[in-house]
Amino acid sequence: MNVYDAVMARRTIRKFKQEKINKDMLIKLVDCARVAAYGANVQPLKFAVIDNADLLEKIYPFTKWAGCLTDGAPKENERPVAYIAVLGDTSVKPNKMFETEAGAAVTTMILEAVEMGLGSCWLGAIMRDEIKKVIKADDNLDVVYLLALGYPAQESRMVDMKNGDTKYFEDENGVINVPKRSLDEVLIEI
Repeated sequence: MNVYDAVMARRTIRKFKQEKINKDMLIKLVDCARVAAYGANVQPLKFAVIDNADLLEKIYPFTKWAGCLTDGAPKENERPVAYIAVLGDTSVKPNKMFETEAGAAVTTMILEAVEMGLGSCWLGAIMRDEIKKVIKADDNLDVVYLLALGYPAQESRMVDMKNGDTKYFEDENGVINVPKRSLDEVLIEI
């Protein structure tokens, strides 16, 4: 798969098969994230791979899912089988401004996950302090994001946006439809 195809195929997945992901695959995602674009090459991020069932269960209540859907959260038998916690290291970057680097790192992992056949959900609506306690992160590490991972148990597809409505929705077949602006709407000719 080439990068363009991975970008076009990538959609958020919130329901996962309960099939364990090989640890080497999860480590490969972190390896991709570690070489993402970092401002001034500071590299202030660390990554915690979480695939232990007990930790997964403890973290789940500290996450929020699918604000646009009435029943978008995964049920117990659809939850992620792994998380990668993106952690900002304040001993490397004391100002705690990690969002740009974390965005580049998460995007890089998501695209590799597509190539691996994995579904992912970038979680920002999370209870960071509680998750930090669960994973017993050092004091200098702040939880920035979680990347939820698993083999997809749902389909999500891109659809044309209508009337500026960005709200994603589930259709009668259970497929998540994600409206995107057209290229003509976002491309400014100069």
